[in-house]
Amino acid sequence: MSEIYKHPNEYDLEHLGDDEDIAFYVSLVRSLRPRRIMELGCGTGRVTLPIAEEGARSGCEVIGLDNEPQMLERAQQSLVDAAPEVRRYLRFIHGDMRTFSAEPKLDLIVIPCASMSHVLELDDQIAVFKRCYANLNPGGRFIVEVTMPNLAAYADSFRVPPRTPLEIDLDRSDDGDGTRLIRRKTTRYLSDRQLAEIRFLYEKYQHGRAIESYIDDFKSHVFFPRELALLFVHTGFAIERTLGDYRGRPLAPNSPLIIMIGKRTDESD
Repeated sequence: MSEIYKHPNEYDLEHLGDDEDIAFYVSLVRSLRPRRIMELGCGTGRVTLPIAEEGARSGCEVIGLDNEPQMLERAQQSLVDAAPEVRRYLRFIHGDMRTFSAEPKLDLIVIPCASMSHVLELDDQIAVFKRCYANLNPGGRFIVEVTMPNLAAYADSFRVPPRTPLEIDLDRSDDGDGTRLIRRKTTRYLSDRQLAEIRFLYEKYQHGRAIESYIDDFKSHVFFPRELALLFVHTGFAIERTLGDYRGRPLAPNSPLIIMIGKRTDESD
């Protein structure tokens, strides 16, 4: 698991101003009108809280699940400041998306922000999908969002010998407390395993002075569209829609994302 998930403040700073995905998931809750929702890999609750704000209007219960205690602690802190109706219908729990159980069953399960990419092994990926199927009501939806493979970004990995260029991929500031986060990145792609070995080098500044730096090495599975579709079909889902971005446009060669919506149509587990 990525070291950034042990730094919830930096994680929130990374995503400062990212609201397009939030608007997308809130709109889904508004249109599908589920009674019970679970977000897997909920982190600090960045997406969970807005979902719960929308769901609370219709009495929808929302559960955020994560396996990183530091992220859940930050989520709980945010929940304290939420409106009373949100606190009534939202709770955060510690758990593993490969083994979780929900009772009563759910109407909607979402895995936003490419969290599914942290599940590296095929057996574990199938386990996640099977658990989601088993914990959904008939007609319930399962939504997975991953990043569309960017083969140009992996081109240097195919050189002989392979190269790992260093790039600045994030420069984000919080005007509230004067914090600036700069993230440098190297990527090595192992094509035989569909595995991206990513190294992030974080530099944190406050009012122009360096206050912290650290390195974060983690591995990410690179999903391809048909592979994701096979996981849905193999575990019993009917694929309802496949989108290429948060605006609802169809998947295309230059799409930044794969957002796949599966529906449980079989009443048996």
